[in-house]
Amino acid sequence: MAPELTVVRAADGDWHRTDILGCQRSSVIDPAEEREADPEELDGDRCEYCTW
Repeated sequence: MAPELTVVRAADGDWHRTDILGCQRSSVIDPAEEREADPEELDGDRCEYCTW
């Protein structure tokens, strides 16, 4: 089981990490939408700039 990460989903459907290993693109997304999630269970695409 992978550790849970703090993530947010952008309007385009991509997931972004919002913790220290996230990319700068996640800083423009509404922080109220952040949640803890197992990266293996995310449906949709993950941001190619975040460290997964």
